[in-house]
Amino acid sequence: MNPAKGVFTLYVGRMFLIRFIGVLLFVFIILQILDLLNLSSDILAVEGADRSSLVRYVSLRAPQIVSQFIPFAALLGVVLTLAGLSRTSEITVMRAAGMSAHRVLFPLGIVCAGVAVAHFIFHETVTVKYAEELDYWVANDFALDLPEDAGTRANIRINYDGEFIDAQSAARFGDAVLLSNVTIYDFDDAGLTSHVVEARAARHEDGVWRLFGVKSMDANTLEVAASEDVIWTNRLDPELLFALTLKPDQTTLGELMRKLRQLRNDRADTREAMTSFLARFSKPLATLVMPLLGAIAGFGVHRQGVLLGRAIAGATIGFTYFIAENLALALGKLGVIPAIIGAFFPFALFMLVGFAILLAMER
Repeated sequence: MNPAKGVFTLYVGRMFLIRFIGVLLFVFIILQILDLLNLSSDILAVEGADRSSLVRYVSLRAPQIVSQFIPFAALLGVVLTLAGLSRTSEITVMRAAGMSAHRVLFPLGIVCAGVAVAHFIFHETVTVKYAEELDYWVANDFALDLPEDAGTRANIRINYDGEFIDAQSAARFGDAVLLSNVTIYDFDDAGLTSHVVEARAARHEDGVWRLFGVKSMDANTLEVAASEDVIWTNRLDPELLFALTLKPDQTTLGELMRKLRQLRNDRADTREAMTSFLARFSKPLATLVMPLLGAIAGFGVHRQGVLLGRAIAGATIGFTYFIAENLALALGKLGVIPAIIGAFFPFALFMLVGFAILLAMER
């Protein structure tokens, strides 16, 4: 590599990295403080809770905030770096020396590629683990000395075998699975509720579901009946139950793949799980788009008003990407569009938009 180009790459890359880290720290501190202020009274309301509980909450919540806002920090870091170089006429000098726009953006792309890889590794090794632990702690109202989570699910809401099932939680106890505060809705051909069953608990053991403390109501006659326990004939087995209620953001990729196979084997709906699985790869890739989307902030005349307008335009295009990404993921999870399109279409589309902006600036 030409020594001058190496110095240039190091200079611009270091400048961007410093701004990226600064923006990420600023966003993290602000959001963490607001989040902690919102929940600190609930955390400290638990008997025996003290400042160590607050420290534990921050340590568990921090990886989620950092992972979520890495692409956002990369966007603002790109805009600030290029706007700063434009304001000091350094980009003008670079272009006068024969550097193309893509050569100016090359150091930012290299750093963003490194950030994307680090983001993926950080999310898979740290964020997923801490998110699962935090969700378990929050579901138990920040209680102290909780037993180890054995795969508990909270707020169960699934539609299977012609019934809508609502339960407060599902937990494993040896070979048995226990649901608490269960409500089961049966529907008629018109899609209206025909029968409602409420149970204090449901237990699956030896291949059979049994409901305890049952109250049932016929929606047509409004007759209510009560019984101590009844057999529930739904074909929902525990493994499928835990697969359907899986939280992808709290699951390792290996387990998520196993659950997807379970859903396919049971011919259950895999759209949400597959979209979430693919999003684990597409979200870190978002960082790679940011140098292209923020490039408009660094090229052109550098009068103050124009520079500010270009910086705002670059940030706006980047924010539009995040909106499009969330919309596409939501449509993919609902099955409106294929999962692969929901996960990767915004990335591909805005990559093309970014290259179009870059080509326009080369003219």
